[in-house]
Amino acid sequence: MDDGNLKRKNFSCSSETRFPNWFHMRATLPFALTICFCLFSCLNKSERRFPVDLVLELRNAKSKISISKDLLPYHWKKNPGRQSNLPLSRKWENTQITFNTDKEIFLNHSLDSLFFPPGQEYEFKIPSGHYEFSSLVGLLGGTEFQTQVSGKLKIYSGENLLQEWDLSQSPKERWISKKAVLDVGALGSLRLVWESLDSYLFVGEPLLYPIEKSTSVNQKDGKPKSVILIVIDSARKDFFGSYGYPYSVTPVMDKMAKESVFFENPFANGNWTKPSMMSFFHSEYSSNLGLGNSWFSTKPYQRKVYYGKKRDNLAKTFREAGYFTQTIMNNVFFLDYTTVGLDLGFHNSFQVGMDIVDTEVLTNKAIQFVSEYKNKPYFLHFNLNTPHASYSPPPEDMTAVRSIVPSDVFYKYESPVQRYLGEMHYTDREIGRLIETLKKEGTYEETMIIITGDHGELFSAHHDYSYHFIMQTRFGHGETHYDEEINVPYFIKLPKSVRENLDSNLARESESSGGQIRIPGQSSLLSLAPTILGFLDLLPKNSTYQGVNYSSCIRITNICPKEKFIYTEGRMSESVRTENYKYIRRYPGFTTVRRTSAGEPHTMAEELYDLKKDPEEKNNLSPIPEGESLLQTARNDFRRENFLKRNNIRIIIPPCSESICRDYLSLNVQGSIYDWEVSDAIQLNSGSAKTISLLKESKPSKVTQGEELVFKTVNPELGAFFSFSRNGKTIPVRFGRYGLEYQRSITHLEDLIVSERQPDGFPSSPLPWVYNDGAFSGTRESEVQREMGKEVKKILETWGYIHE
Repeated sequence: MDDGNLKRKNFSCSSETRFPNWFHMRATLPFALTICFCLFSCLNKSERRFPVDLVLELRNAKSKISISKDLLPYHWKKNPGRQSNLPLSRKWENTQITFNTDKEIFLNHSLDSLFFPPGQEYEFKIPSGHYEFSSLVGLLGGTEFQTQVSGKLKIYSGENLLQEWDLSQSPKERWISKKAVLDVGALGSLRLVWESLDSYLFVGEPLLYPIEKSTSVNQKDGKPKSVILIVIDSARKDFFGSYGYPYSVTPVMDKMAKESVFFENPFANGNWTKPSMMSFFHSEYSSNLGLGNSWFSTKPYQRKVYYGKKRDNLAKTFREAGYFTQTIMNNVFFLDYTTVGLDLGFHNSFQVGMDIVDTEVLTNKAIQFVSEYKNKPYFLHFNLNTPHASYSPPPEDMTAVRSIVPSDVFYKYESPVQRYLGEMHYTDREIGRLIETLKKEGTYEETMIIITGDHGELFSAHHDYSYHFIMQTRFGHGETHYDEEINVPYFIKLPKSVRENLDSNLARESESSGGQIRIPGQSSLLSLAPTILGFLDLLPKNSTYQGVNYSSCIRITNICPKEKFIYTEGRMSESVRTENYKYIRRYPGFTTVRRTSAGEPHTMAEELYDLKKDPEEKNNLSPIPEGESLLQTARNDFRRENFLKRNNIRIIIPPCSESICRDYLSLNVQGSIYDWEVSDAIQLNSGSAKTISLLKESKPSKVTQGEELVFKTVNPELGAFFSFSRNGKTIPVRFGRYGLEYQRSITHLEDLIVSERQPDGFPSSPLPWVYNDGAFSGTRESEVQREMGKEVKKILETWGYIHE
C-alpha cells in the first residue's frame, strides 16, 4: 500500500530508544535478519498470482512451434498476443479469438486463448501442488469449409499423463467447458499437447486454481471481494430517485444508493460511449490514449499509438491481481476484431449485438456467471444497452411507470421521454434480478458494486439547435456538452468488510444517513478506476491512472479533493466544466450547427454558460459583451490546463531581409487541426478541418531568429502539405529532422517530416522550416538510430541536399 494510505500515529522516543546499547543490537540483529527474511519471503509469496493464468505465463513457457504469423487468415476474429507480451516471433501463440455462436442475436463470444496448431505443445513451469484446471476450448478447421474437426488435448506433468480429452466429435466454432484436478509434480512442469492432423485448437481462459489454498486475494472468511461494474448506457442522473427525481422508477438502484459511497454531481468524460468508456476504464482521456473521439472506427495509426504504450486499465489490473475478468455487454468497443474496439485484456468477453432482446439475455448470463464464480474473486463488467435509443421497453414496464408517475406529469413528457422512463424501470428490474441472485448465493455483502452511466441523453427543447449528427433528432447523445448529456449516476456499494474498516468523518457521518457516504461537489468518471482499486489496495505502483483516488479521503484524510475542472470529449468538440461555468469548444472546421435536421446552418465555434445564474444552460454568453470577461477566463483556463496531448507541427518563418516582406503560408494537415499558437501580428484563416492559411507582413529587424508557429493536430497522423511564398515568390522549404529542401512541397512526408527534437539550426534558418514533433504519437529514437541519423545527415550534406 502507498504510504499515503497508511494512518499515521504519534510516537514518543526516549534517549534509550534513540541510542540502543551495542550489545543489545548484537543480540537482536540475528532475530531482525530472520524477521526481514520472513517478511521478504512472505511478500514474494503474496505477489504470486492467484490463480495461475497460463496466458500471462506464456512468455516464459516453451513452445514446440513458434507462431509469428496468422495461420488461419480466413477467420478474421482474432487479435495476436496483446496480453502475453510475446515477442513478434511468437505473437500468434496468444489470440483473443471470437466465435459467433448465435447469429440470431449476434452473439460474439471472445476468449483470451492459447493457440494450438496441429502438433503444438506448451511447457510451463509452475509451483508443484494440486490445482483445479478450468478452461473453455474451441476448434477451427485449417480451411474455412472444413466440415470435420478432431484431435486430442493431453496434459502432462513431466512424463505423467494427467488428463486427456478427445475432441473428435466437437462442433466447430463452439466453446466447450473443460475442468480437471491436476497434480503437478515436484519438478513443476506442466505440458499441454495437441494431437491433430488438420484441426486448430484454442484453449481459452486457461487457469489453475490451487486447491490447497483456502483463501485468495482480497478475501475474508473465504469469501472473495468480487467487483461488479454496472454501466447503464444513456443513463441520465436526474431520472433516479436517489438523485432527486420525485417518482422512483429505479427502486432497486435507489435502495442500493442509500448504502453506497454516493457522488452527488458526477460527470462522464465523453458524451458518447466510446470516448467515455475508454476514459473511465483507463482513467485517461480517450484522445490521450490515441483513440480520438470523432467516429466509431479505430484507425490503424490509432491502434499503433494505443498498443505501443504502457496502458493500465481495470481489466488488466484486476487480472494481474488474480481476479477472473469477464465482460457481459452490448458494446463492440471492447472487441478488437470489429475494427471499432480494442482488446482490454478480459479473460472472457460475451457480447450481444442485437438491440431490444439483448437486455434479458445479458442479465441471464450475468446471473449464471455470479453463481458459477461465487467462490472465486472476479471483476465483472456488466453493460446494459438500455435505456439507449430506440426506447423500446416491455409493456409491463410502461404500465409500471404509468402507475408510478402521475398522469399530469407523465403526459407533459414527449413520447420518447415517456418510453425512456419505461426503459429505466426495465433496466432497474433486470439489475434487481442480478442483485437477488447475489443475495441468494450469499455473496452480496462482500461484493463491491458500482453503478454508473457512460453518458446521458439530450431531451430539452431549448437545446434543439444543436447539430443532429446520427439520430437526426434531438433525442440522443454525442453532439452536445450540456449537463443532461454528460451528468450521470455514480455510486459504489462497498464490501461489508471494507466498510467496517473505514475510519473517517465521512464514514461516521454516514451513520446518520442510513449508511450513505456522500461526496459533494462535481466529480468525474476519470476517478472511477483509481477509487475502486484504492478501496481494495490494488492500485499498481507507477500506474498510468490519472484520476483522483477518492478512497484515500474516505478512508484516511476526511477531506476529499475538489475536481475543479471536468473535461469532456465529443465528436470533434470538447468542454470544460467548473462549478461556475461551462465552456464548450468545437474544433476548427466543425463549427457549423443547425436548428433542425433541415434548418439553416449557422456557425457556433464556442458556447459559454454561467452555471450559477443559468443552470439549464439556456443563455450562450460567448457572442455577447456581457460574457466577454468570463469567456476570457474560460479560454485561459482551458489552454493552461492543456487536457489533451497532441502532436505539434512546428514552423519557423525566417526574419525579413528585404524592405518589406509579405509572407503567405498554406498548410494542409493530414491529422486535422485542433488548435494553434501564433502571434497577434499574423492574420490566420482556417477554411476547413485540415487546411489553414496565414498572412504576415514585416520589415527588417536586428532579430536573427525566425518566428515559430505551432499547429496542434487532432489525430496522430504525421503528414502535411506545405507551401510558402514571400512577396509573391515561392521559395524552398526545409522539412523534418534533416532539413531537406524542397522547392515545392510533396504530399507524403511521414518519414521525412518527423523529428523527436528541434532540428539543429531550426530557429536561425534562412528558409522556412517545418517539422512534426511527434510529441504524442511517439518518435523516440534508439541510440543506434540516433548515431545512424548523424551519418545519414553527413551523407546528405555531401550530396547537397542539406545546406547549413
